[in-house]
Amino acid sequence: MAEPGTAPAGKGRLLDWLDALAKLVGAFAVVAVAIFANSLQTRVTGISIQSQREQAESQLRASMFTSLIAPIVGPQKDGQPVPADRERLLAELLALNFHENFELKPLLEDAAQRLAAEAENKPKGAAEAADLRESLWSVARRIAERQKASIAWEWETFRSNEHQQSRLLGLVGSWRAAAESDGCEVYFLNIDPSPRRPEIIKAGSSCEVSIAFKETVDLLSPDRNYTLRLVVSNPDWKNQTVKLSAQPFLSGQDSAKPTDPTYAFDLTWFDLPLTDNTLLPDGNRFAAYLRTFYPDLQKVVVAVMWFPKGYFTPRERPLNYTEVQQLLGRKLQ
Repeated sequence: MAEPGTAPAGKGRLLDWLDALAKLVGAFAVVAVAIFANSLQTRVTGISIQSQREQAESQLRASMFTSLIAPIVGPQKDGQPVPADRERLLAELLALNFHENFELKPLLEDAAQRLAAEAENKPKGAAEAADLRESLWSVARRIAERQKASIAWEWETFRSNEHQQSRLLGLVGSWRAAAESDGCEVYFLNIDPSPRRPEIIKAGSSCEVSIAFKETVDLLSPDRNYTLRLVVSNPDWKNQTVKLSAQPFLSGQDSAKPTDPTYAFDLTWFDLPLTDNTLLPDGNRFAAYLRTFYPDLQKVVVAVMWFPKGYFTPRERPLNYTEVQQLLGRKLQ
């Protein structure tokens, strides 16, 4: 038989334990909130620091922009246009320094047209060692390869993040298998008049394809979600342009639907990856640019590059896209 006072004593100890537990839970909640607030503040501070850095860079570029234009263009009298050679120099300087942030294709095209017209108006006996537009084309080639290299670096970061996430989930084997079966990040289309059956040769993250003009070739996005159907035709050997038709459609379809958009345009040296690209509904993005042009051999090499999924260009955002996605807690598929 229990002694008097035993039950009340046991009940009192239980209340003491519950009171202590409630205090501990409250303390843990305070600590958790403090950690979360500190983490959030760190993220916001990171964004703020990057925003300030981007703002400083923008101000520097703006001052450089003014400094570059003034000495080259100078004061114009009686509405006289800038001489063609000065416009060429201005276009080259702006393109080399601001190619990520500005759409400079109209300026480059105008300078090229004026140089071509100037060459046509020269006396018949005047012989040019090279096309006057070659310096502009050379600058465009340099910029395109520079932008391609920057996207390749973004791909390395993208794959590294995917690998880390897969390791955390214990899916290293499946990640490796998926990486090996992924489509190419860059396709180099070797095009000439000879008819042939397209064959895609993969070498690392890039692929080489040999096709003839007016021949259709299908290129997969790296995640194989989209198929890009391309046709390259009508090479202009004098002006070094080709016509390009691109129709992206979901790879799950048997073929493109009538409602799938088709992009048809003249591809010139002044089409650059970071400013002349196409964004697809699922976050994939692709661009095409001229890599080499051989009028004597009647051969052209066109590069078609895919961007990391979810990528947005410097003109579309103020920050590094990978860091923004991580700060938002979004996982790139």
